[in-house]
Amino acid sequence: MTSVKVICFYTPNSPYQQEATYLQTSCENFGIPFEIEPRPSRGSWEKNVAMKPAFILEKLRSSNTPLLWVDADAVFLQAPNFSPFLHADLAVRYMELFQDRPEYAVSAGTIFINQTPAAHQLIEKWVETCGDFPFADQLSLFEVLKENTSAKVLPLPISYCKIYDIDSFFIDDDQVVIEHRQASRWCR
Repeated sequence: MTSVKVICFYTPNSPYQQEATYLQTSCENFGIPFEIEPRPSRGSWEKNVAMKPAFILEKLRSSNTPLLWVDADAVFLQAPNFSPFLHADLAVRYMELFQDRPEYAVSAGTIFINQTPAAHQLIEKWVETCGDFPFADQLSLFEVLKENTSAKVLPLPISYCKIYDIDSFFIDDDQVVIEHRQASRWCR
């Protein structure tokens, strides 16, 4: 089976530093390879999350395995099975809750990125599109995916990107692989 590496960054001396230790511990518990690194704050939460596409591109270029971006405030609750995504270029969660606002339906909390030319092109375009405004990573990813005509993008199941409170009505806890704790709500 192909190994998939979890990647993430956090801002040091912030609540995200502690959150990242929980993510790292959960990766270790399930034997998941990871690169979780500190990155200096750019001065605001919005500017910090806008670093995500460039960080992913950096890791994509320096790695030879598929990657899984996971926000620092998430944890693995069980071992993942990546085989359903290995034939795709990218997999991302589309949240049904936001059907009336499709620009918010794409969740950038967990993203599977394969080592394919099409995935590299999507991430390069995401870097170009992302700005420093609120939810820049999420909104610019939506724009890039909306314009995509060649990359194979699969929907990521809710079990790989469960938001701890919003999604509790849609999935049983024993099915959750990755849970997002939404630290941005309390530590911005």
